[in-house]
Amino acid sequence: MPVPPGLDDCLALLVYEGPTQSLVTHLKYRNARTVAAWLADGMAPLIASGSVDLVTWAPTTDLRRRSRGFDHAELLARKVASHLVLPCTATLRRVPGPPQTGRTLLERRDGPQFLPARDVTGRSVLVVDDVVTTGATFSSAARTLRSAGADHVVGLASAHPR
Repeated sequence: MPVPPGLDDCLALLVYEGPTQSLVTHLKYRNARTVAAWLADGMAPLIASGSVDLVTWAPTTDLRRRSRGFDHAELLARKVASHLVLPCTATLRRVPGPPQTGRTLLERRDGPQFLPARDVTGRSVLVVDDVVTTGATFSSAARTLRSAGADHVVGLASAHPR
């Protein structure tokens, strides 16, 4: 898949259709947290050993986190980090705004806005999210991480559209 601007690489485990779409939907909207372990088992091996030294995630909106009781991207990131035996920490804070879900492709291109939550100077950061559609979320995350000092930023998603 094309690498979104700002990222050094972008990888996804599955094509977002059929059973994969159902899996991700169940994770996000039906609290099927066990799906995260299965997805992370497949996602982690996509990352070359030694290519990153810190794992983070693209945080969801505060409203979605409160309504779901968890952040699905954080859950995926923590499980991927555990497989890779790497630290996982919140490096991004999401600026209030609309979620990407349900927006048109044109509206999605602006992506969510993030602020740095910590200094990542000299780090190689892996950003985890559930689905990469336009790449706008990863691009926004990469811009923010680079402004916080990251040298290398890789995006990893459970799925991407065909």
